[in-house]
Amino acid sequence: MTNVGRVKRLSTQWPNRKLSRSGLFLCSLALVAVCSSAVMVSPRPAGAINLKTERAKANALYLQVQKLNSQVDTLGQKYNLTQIKLQQLNHLITNSRQAVIDAQRQVTTNRAGLRQAAINAYINAGAQMMSNPLFSTDAANNGARTVYNNIAEGDLSTSVSSLQLSTIRLTSQRQILRDQQAAAQHARDEAANIYKQAVGAQRQAQRLLNGARGRIAYYLRQAQLKAEAAARAAWAKKHPGNHHGYPPQPNTRAGKAVAFAYSMIGVPYVWAGTSRRGVDCSGLTMLAWRAAGVGLPHYSGSQMSSTIRVPLYALKPGDLLFYGRGGGSHVTMYIGNRRMIEAASAGTRVHISPVRYSGLAGAGRPRG
Repeated sequence: MTNVGRVKRLSTQWPNRKLSRSGLFLCSLALVAVCSSAVMVSPRPAGAINLKTERAKANALYLQVQKLNSQVDTLGQKYNLTQIKLQQLNHLITNSRQAVIDAQRQVTTNRAGLRQAAINAYINAGAQMMSNPLFSTDAANNGARTVYNNIAEGDLSTSVSSLQLSTIRLTSQRQILRDQQAAAQHARDEAANIYKQAVGAQRQAQRLLNGARGRIAYYLRQAQLKAEAAARAAWAKKHPGNHHGYPPQPNTRAGKAVAFAYSMIGVPYVWAGTSRRGVDCSGLTMLAWRAAGVGLPHYSGSQMSSTIRVPLYALKPGDLLFYGRGGGSHVTMYIGNRRMIEAASAGTRVHISPVRYSGLAGAGRPRG
């Protein structure tokens, strides 16, 4: 295949198409609309907003965030596609540049070769005519000149012109590729810009959703504190000698551990925390059982390994409930009546909650 044919084939494999800009702009308009509606949600909790309303807003924001996540993924893939196509075009242009160089080199080589052929023909024709008695010296010279002129003015000119035409065609094909390269660069830059806008909208919506979740946690915490206070008040009313509001178990280590855990209610969750300024899940259970004279490691998985397995039907207050593979995700303390005390996660405080069976890996009783 000639250089012209090869470059022409390569260029036709890359039709001069633009990305579906309308699709990208529709996505960006959708993102702007979503952000506009989301911004209307106040980022600060207001006392007049009830939990039901806040949950409805959070649900709407959650759906918007999911939609934005999908759009960001799609736009990111479109950007990657434009980058790949631009790289392919750059490769084609490099190949076409080399094809033009090769064609120009062939023109020079052929011109020199044809000239040498003309000289050889002139010499050979002259020698033959000089040895033929039918021709005079002038006739031999005239014949040789005719041969030289035919080659020099005919074959040489034709061959050189053909190669020069090939060079022109190759150069034209290179220009087409350059135009396509410019269009591809523009499409790539446009896709990158829209992708950045989408990411910005995604982050804004996520911030709003986080704010809504924080307000929900606040309202739930207030309701939980009221319920716990009411439960402690009811217990204290029935047991006037117990001023702590939790079931008295003074003669057992488990009772001391439970009592300590109750006293930690309201302490904020702090990752790796082991004090009344803040605790994490295993820090709470470690401190509680330390108060009862039993040592536990500060890691839920290790606590599970160091405790005695207990079937759920035989749970007693003070037993530990472990979650995740090998108990490595979370640990809580069982306090009876299908309830537990836990330091759940960042942004929460130590609180009482119903026993969760989803993800429950098992229960353990500290040795001692």
